[in-house]
Order: sequence, then structure tokens, then C-alpha cells
Amino acid sequence: MAPGRGPALDRALDFLAAVAVVEGGGAIRGTRDSVFSCYTGMLALLFLRAGRGHQATPLIEWILRYQAVTFGDRIYHRPQAHWDDYLAHRYGGCMANSTCLLGLIPTIQALVEARRSLAVDTTAQEAAFNDLLTERRLMFGRGGEIMPLAGRTKADPHGTRWLAPAFPLTYIVDVVALAHVAREVGLPWEAMPEAANLIRSWELPAGGWPMLSARRIDYAYRPDPVDRGRRSEIITRRVEALELPSTSI
Repeated sequence: MAPGRGPALDRALDFLAAVAVVEGGGAIRGTRDSVFSCYTGMLALLFLRAGRGHQATPLIEWILRYQAVTFGDRIYHRPQAHWDDYLAHRYGGCMANSTCLLGLIPTIQALVEARRSLAVDTTAQEAAFNDLLTERRLMFGRGGEIMPLAGRTKADPHGTRWLAPAFPLTYIVDVVALAHVAREVGLPWEAMPEAANLIRSWELPAGGWPMLSARRIDYAYRPDPVDRGRRSEIITRRVEALELPSTSI
């Protein structure tokens, strides 16, 4: 069966296209003031991977028009237009002084896919993201600490639990996903040695990589358990697609 052609998936995608896309943006409540970068990118990527380029196109156009790439006082890419002020503060600030990476990562992933399948020119956005990640060595903040992309909690005061390979992924990615999009926009392994060495450190003696974390999603399909000593086919395929350097950097 061709991707995106199963009856259940078709109905789900039709529903999302009808209610979750507002003026080209991905909306969590079906309203203009609930459009967020992360959902826009995830929806666009979903439609593209399902072979529904026509439904992804408005979302890609939203990203090209409104998505900023900034970090602190550095502007890597200034968008063509401003969407709304709420994006500067709500849910951590999609478009704050430092663009929320949890929104930026899926939007850039979607642009990479659109470049391939729709022949969209995404040169400016991909170059900007490459520059940002190069300066951040993929995953470090301005003070040299690992960016707390999952937020800080009592159990995880530094907010680094997001790094661990996980399934399924949400708007919270893991380091494998971040490294993958970094490679897609041309970042060499030499620019992110800590990430490469961290991923390599999780390799099992017999080969392959384990699943080390799981997102809290009710009713999520979980083919592999979280088990440090057990090979996960999903995580292994994702890591192998990275083509890690053969030795530590």
C-alpha cells in the first residue's frame, strides 16, 4: 500500500487538513491565535511524507513567510512578515529573542523535505539554521551548557533528558533527530563532536542502539521498550541513517 493511502490514515490526514490548518499555519485549537511553529512544521512534514504536497504547500509557505531564525542578539534569518505578537511569549516564545528550537527544528525539517519533493527554494533558511547550529555546536547554549529543550524539572534540573533516543517523538526531539536535521542542512560532524560522541557512546557491544526514553503520549504505539541493554530497531535505523564517523571525534 502506498504511503498515505491507508483508509484510516487518509481520514486522519483529511481531518487535520480541514481543521488544523488556519491561514497556512498549524493550529492546535483550529484558531488563528493557536498557530505555532512546531505544529506547522510537524503538519507540513506529515503531509509531505504521506505524498500530499498540495496540503503541505500552505504550511510551507507559512514557514517561508513567517519563520525567524534568531538566537539572543544574533539574527540569522529575518522573515518576510510578522505573524502575531503572541508568538514572542506564549508557550516559551516561538519567535522570542531566541527562536524556540522546538519550533525551528520541525519547520526546518519540513523545508528540507519540501526542497526535495516540491523543489522549493529553502537556501536562506537552511543556511541560517546551519550558522546557528554551528555557533551552538548543535546543542549548547551561550553559557556553554546543554540547552534545556525539555524544560527543567526537579528530577531533571538541567533539562537534558531530551537528548536520549526516544519514540515516538513529539515537538520535543532527541539528539538523534537534531543531528539528522543538522546533517541535512550541511553541518559537518566536526562542528558537533559532542553530539557525535554521545550518540556513539550509546552503541551496544553487539551492535545497534537502544531506546533510552519515551514521551508521555497516551495510547502511543511502542514497538520497543525503554531498555539500555536491548537493541531497538527504530532507534538503530535512525542512528545508522546519520552515518556517524567511525571513531570518536
